[in-house]
Amino acid sequence: MPVKKIALAALLLTVIILYFVGGGEKYLSIQLYQDLFEQSPIATAVVFFIVFLLGTSCSLPVAGALTVASGIVFGALTGFFISLVAGTLGGTVALYSTRFLFHDLIKRRFTAQVEVVNKGVEKEGAFYLFGLRMIPIIPFWLLNLLMGLTSMRVPVFMLATWLGMVPVTLILAYTGSQLGDIKTFSFAEIFSPGLILALALLATFPFLAKTIVKLTRRYAKS
Repeated sequence: MPVKKIALAALLLTVIILYFVGGGEKYLSIQLYQDLFEQSPIATAVVFFIVFLLGTSCSLPVAGALTVASGIVFGALTGFFISLVAGTLGGTVALYSTRFLFHDLIKRRFTAQVEVVNKGVEKEGAFYLFGLRMIPIIPFWLLNLLMGLTSMRVPVFMLATWLGMVPVTLILAYTGSQLGDIKTFSFAEIFSPGLILALALLATFPFLAKTIVKLTRRYAKS
């Protein structure tokens, strides 16, 4: 077995063992990070980043929830940056896991989706991935695995993922920051202008994303 396969398999196995042995579920608690943040913001950011990276690397459906949590704990901008970098790197590890470990398994399990994604990449290249990141009709964790069955180069995958994730990651982190500001369940705090704006962005984002993708496609063809 090639060295890359052995290293990747060892990494994933280590993560799984540490999760169960070390009580990994506790690291998904927002309260844990809020308590840690009061003692050491930098250490908290590092731990959260690692958890986000490992969760997305193992293709767990946690990216959205952790992005909102990042906004609650760190605020919109810091949470956005942590989530964007960790999500991009974790997605890349997941792509590698398909290419080197689970190629046949993913191909058999998601035959229809693989065919659709391959055709899209052949037709539009990196822009197809960019569009799916902007309009996530395929879940983040699954798309990472499916992209491992395409011929797309890893740097291109990372760039398209990074750019495509920016809007939704920023909106989710901002939403989290507004939720984190709620101290009491009073009408004034629950219906604050910031939270109303966050909810409005979440509701209208699919339409905004479609417009951005269309404009980007038109610009690319011109």
